Amino acid sequence: MLLAHAMNNALPALLLFPSLLLAQNAAPVIVIEQTRKVDVAIAPISGTEGPAITKVLQNDLERSGACRIVDPASASFTLSGTLTPSGLAGRATPKTGGAPLVDSSFSGDARRATHQFADAFVEALTGTPGFASSRITFASASGGKKTKVKEIYISDIDGSNARQLTQDSALGYCPKFSPDGTKIAYSSDKSGYRDTYVIDLNSKKRSVVAQFPGQNTGAAFSPDGSTLALSLSKFGNPEICTLPASGGSPTRLTQTRGTDCSPTWSPDGTKIAYVSDERGSPGLYLIPATGGQPEKLNTESSYTTEPDWSPDGKKIAYSITSGGGQIGVYDIDSKKARIVSRGSGLESPSWTRNSRHLVCSQNGTLVLLDSLTGEAIKIPNNLSTNTEPNTTR
Repeated sequence: MLLAHAMNNALPALLLFPSLLLAQNAAPVIVIEQTRKVDVAIAPISGTEGPAITKVLQNDLERSGACRIVDPASASFTLSGTLTPSGLAGRATPKTGGAPLVDSSFSGDARRATHQFADAFVEALTGTPGFASSRITFASASGGKKTKVKEIYISDIDGSNARQLTQDSALGYCPKFSPDGTKIAYSSDKSGYRDTYVIDLNSKKRSVVAQFPGQNTGAAFSPDGSTLALSLSKFGNPEICTLPASGGSPTRLTQTRGTDCSPTWSPDGTKIAYVSDERGSPGLYLIPATGGQPEKLNTESSYTTEPDWSPDGKKIAYSITSGGGQIGVYDIDSKKARIVSRGSGLESPSWTRNSRHLVCSQNGTLVLLDSLTGEAIKIPNNLSTNTEPNTTR
């Protein structure tokens, strides 16, 4: 299904209640159509790091898809802030006066506090969470290493503060955050076999949680963080299994003649979407998280992989390998699929908190893809051969 058709089915036209029709001191209430933007001005943030932090805030708002940066005379809102020893005091003032849309203090270093300010404004404006304070984990073959060596990295969602988490000198892949963002599950060949590990970002400790004979790959945390779904070949063909997030005995969910892999949980924890080639080329399937009869999803594409369930539970994004590399989205309620990307070489979609944007890999570069407009913005991190990104929710 063409992107233009998807956009024709977007939400109703832009609504900005009068004043952006606000009475003096009334609580601001804003509803915007998802593909439209509100004009916003940013007053220079005061403090030693003010100029750099002002630019961070501008970039955050532009990436949100909800804002257009303009001069103050044309703006519906003006954002201002002051850096403090503990973070940032931020304020979003409507052009017509009245109560600020945001008036709060945000803690942390200057960049993190600014990301939180941007998220608070975007959520007040759109009713959906902002994602500027999210992080990305991904695999990368950077640093002049052989392409058969990929380490696991983490960065802010704008590409800043990238740092290497593993020193395995092996192939690492499929990193996934826990729901609270404090752990990362990933697979590695460091032992000579494909095993699954969990890194605790707070303690910096790593534990092996799946080291069964054969491959142990693609682990994804359940929404409550207690369970991992992953692909195990200990039973023969790679099958979807679950096991405690700290390790333990697996429970087998699928029993097919093909390869089952890449599980992703529904936000309510009741279902798991995964990839299987039991009917020939890889396609998407659903199965109850407790096991049962799988259901094949009709994505209208012949080769679909790497599913990721949206935080709002309404959509599953996936990679389309045929056709040069595109990103598709399957709507759970309508059971219809559409291509949301433009260009080629896109893969490994991961939803952000707003269930609109996706972080993907495109020819080794990370990009932020707007699933409504098809716009892809590069996420610079001074690394190369970046693959399999996953975002915090």
